[in-house]
Amino acid sequence: MFNSTKVKIVREGILIWFCVTANSQDISKELYSNTILKLNRMLITTPYIMVKEEFSFKRTFITHTRRQILHRLTRSIPNLRVLPRGWHKKIFIKATNKLRKVHMIWKNKRYKISQDLKRKKQIELKMLAEYLFKDKKCSYECNTRSLFLNERLNSLEKYLKMTFMRTLNEKYVYGVKVVKFDRKGYKRRTRLLILTNKSFCLNKILKNKLRPKEKIPLDFIKKLEVTSGMDNFLLIKISPQYKHNKGDIILEVPYLIEFVTKFINISGNYKLLNINKLGVNKKLLHDIKGSKSGVIELKEHNSTPSITKDKYKNLIVCG
Repeated sequence: MFNSTKVKIVREGILIWFCVTANSQDISKELYSNTILKLNRMLITTPYIMVKEEFSFKRTFITHTRRQILHRLTRSIPNLRVLPRGWHKKIFIKATNKLRKVHMIWKNKRYKISQDLKRKKQIELKMLAEYLFKDKKCSYECNTRSLFLNERLNSLEKYLKMTFMRTLNEKYVYGVKVVKFDRKGYKRRTRLLILTNKSFCLNKILKNKLRPKEKIPLDFIKKLEVTSGMDNFLLIKISPQYKHNKGDIILEVPYLIEFVTKFINISGNYKLLNINKLGVNKKLLHDIKGSKSGVIELKEHNSTPSITKDKYKNLIVCG
């Protein structure tokens, strides 16, 4: 025989099922009330009457009742966060261990799916930055606390960037305003750096447009030279095979680690990056087309990092 709890659940299931049926079909109120009374009487007096074939809705009713029990369960189980492992003690006591395992697997799967692509990309970039810079560059800790962004531009620069990108059949990756040093004389010039999936672009900022000054395919960039200090110095070594090569590019890039990480990520070549230690007699040479190589001195300094020119017309990087 059914106990009182089971009778109550089954009765409730029948009522719900019949209400749904009554709403979907033209059933009179009299027939509806008579059927409900009949069903209640059968459940109280003969619980096994449902086994008989005289009710055409037997299978549908059983399926619907099972669904209602599962719906009740979903409203009673703990919240959907992954970490809490609590469980409702009053439901399915005997089967609780198996059910809890299934529920935990489902929660983990749901959590994994809910992680959007942006968050996944952030994690991948932070892991790459750690691999490239941790314990190698002093500014690593303070440069990786915040999220990596796709650009560091103001509203006007964003507009100019969008206008410029319409002229390219390439995918935009990163944008930032940088300082470029002339190859001879090391005069400082403001440029808008735009990185795409195929090229590295330096543009002069005009009132209503960008004027391209350098556009180098990523395949012709053979090295990224940085220092181990707190500075934002970057030397981009260009392959001599590039026919429009004017020489290596010297930059001061805010958010240097962010830019280099995105560059390495899009190129897929971890060997591009070279981190130079600061110290006495530490130097870098940069190529200049049609002239002898320029000299960049790398010095340790306790004060604010800087990139300046000395009396011998060499570039001094203090980290």
